[in-house]
Amino acid sequence: MKRVLSVFGLAAAVALGAWLVHRERSFAPDGLGAVEGFQACAPVSGVPGPEDLQIDPARRRIFVSSFDRSAPEPGARGAIYVFSLDDPLAADAWRDRTGGVPEIFEPVGIYFYDDGETRRLFVANAAARAVELYDVTAGGDLRHLETFVERRLTSPNDVAAVGPRAFYVTNDAAPGRNSALGRLHYLLGVASGLILHFDGVAWRAGAEGLRFANGIALSPDGGRLYAAETAARGLRIYDRDAATGALAPVMFAPMGAPVRNINIDGTGALWIAASRPAPRATDRERRAGDARSLVLRYDHMADLAVSPRPVFVDDGRGLAAPTAAARLGDIVVVGGALEQKFLICDLPA
Repeated sequence: MKRVLSVFGLAAAVALGAWLVHRERSFAPDGLGAVEGFQACAPVSGVPGPEDLQIDPARRRIFVSSFDRSAPEPGARGAIYVFSLDDPLAADAWRDRTGGVPEIFEPVGIYFYDDGETRRLFVANAAARAVELYDVTAGGDLRHLETFVERRLTSPNDVAAVGPRAFYVTNDAAPGRNSALGRLHYLLGVASGLILHFDGVAWRAGAEGLRFANGIALSPDGGRLYAAETAARGLRIYDRDAATGALAPVMFAPMGAPVRNINIDGTGALWIAASRPAPRATDRERRAGDARSLVLRYDHMADLAVSPRPVFVDDGRGLAAPTAAARLGDIVVVGGALEQKFLICDLPA
């Protein structure tokens, strides 16, 4: 009997392992329409691990969070770069704008806040398990103002601001995404992710039970919050009470792919990068197409179920595993945490 149970257990373990491998490697978008495509893309090279992007539309510049994940050295520090969309190769662009503060710094998701008087950059700092707050000077340099920490913030991923020092931040997996247990949470779709809200005075849980909470964004009027649920291949959509900051679930919108960061353009359209999370992309993976790329546009209309529109698909050779896409006018910028470059692409006329 023990032998039968042992054989059964082994078979179950093999089956589970095969399913996990299939789930990890499965990327093919489900049920998406024809690819709209970009007219042309130009690479801006020499930027290690450009994970997230935030556009400053008034000044036509883009903030880029950077950390070299290809071969990180002990104590390696990330950076924030600022590029002009009109002159991205300007010599001044390849300069960390943080002034080296804080010393422990692995920037992942970022958010540019501008209320007409105050300009701030919020940064999810994975290494410190914190959110960093910077003042943005007219020239784009960053002056560190504050570090926010909370015991439930074990694996910060992305941040969205609702005031000069108020924000929502996603915590992707309770054990931490880089831990073995955190990786298992992603593979099994364990709902240990959450959204935390800091109102300038106190922290509270805004939403719980997300399966790998990733990118986060707010509608232009601040009344809707969108959160990427990577392991569920879709978006969680919430109504937001501006007075209290409370989030009320509205719907789950399937995206058909493991979604990452979200940016919202001036029309209210969501630009979403999709790729399977992985520690790094090797040359072999790129050649085999295992670091495939997808950018989606999603025009959310009230509570209607609207299908996302694929605008960029790549086998990983042009751009491996994108993690962010942002649009301004007829330009879309695409970055990836495993890359050494980002793309500036033109939309068709």
